[in-house]
Amino acid sequence: MTGLLPGFRRFIGYVSLVSRRRRLRRAPDLPGDSFRAEVVRTVDGDTLHVCDERGVNHPIRMLSIDTPETHFLGASQGRWGEAAAARLAELLPEGAEVEIQTDEQPCDAYGRVLAYVLSGGRLINQQLLEEGLAMTYIVAPNLRHAQALSEAARCSFTEQRGMFSDPSLLLPYEFRWSMRGQSSAKLVGSLSRGQVFDLSERERVPCWDRVFFFDARDVREPFVRLAAERRPRGR
Repeated sequence: MTGLLPGFRRFIGYVSLVSRRRRLRRAPDLPGDSFRAEVVRTVDGDTLHVCDERGVNHPIRMLSIDTPETHFLGASQGRWGEAAAARLAELLPEGAEVEIQTDEQPCDAYGRVLAYVLSGGRLINQQLLEEGLAMTYIVAPNLRHAQALSEAARCSFTEQRGMFSDPSLLLPYEFRWSMRGQSSAKLVGSLSRGQVFDLSERERVPCWDRVFFFDARDVREPFVRLAAERRPRGR
């Protein structure tokens, strides 16, 4: 019985996430595509809460990046998740003034604002990538800043900065997929080549060059979907 408890807790956590997701599909009331705000608190390496100039609070999920998990369905990615969370709290302390920029999709299915966060003229999403504390998680059609963010991730991966110095660490989205047993993404594309593959073929695209598609209708120029590669049958 004891051995079943961790899996049962993950199942209950997943059901809770799905339930929350269904309740929070309404788009948030935003003052515009770009607005000034003040940091209320940070949650982990890529999530925070801000208060806009009207006094309205918004949960923010930073766009196009993914940091190691600190608490997902009762599990953590350890020191790298803690390092990313601590760094974001250092870069964006309580009361810090920020600019929030949205993209094609202003919110996610959980009701969080999807945004690029700028502080002192610096794109914090990109800074976390440059320091090796995040990996790109670019989701179409939100492609603003995609090229710059991809290049930042490529440099950190190549130079083994931060979490990329740890070969045992799963990419954050791979970690979540392993916990859930499934992925929300359906397709993966190459930002540099424009080719789109089934998610099962994602290893054909370097991790920093990946663009994920949750809906096949988001595959539009310059992206082109390729048929799954047929492998020869064994004799």
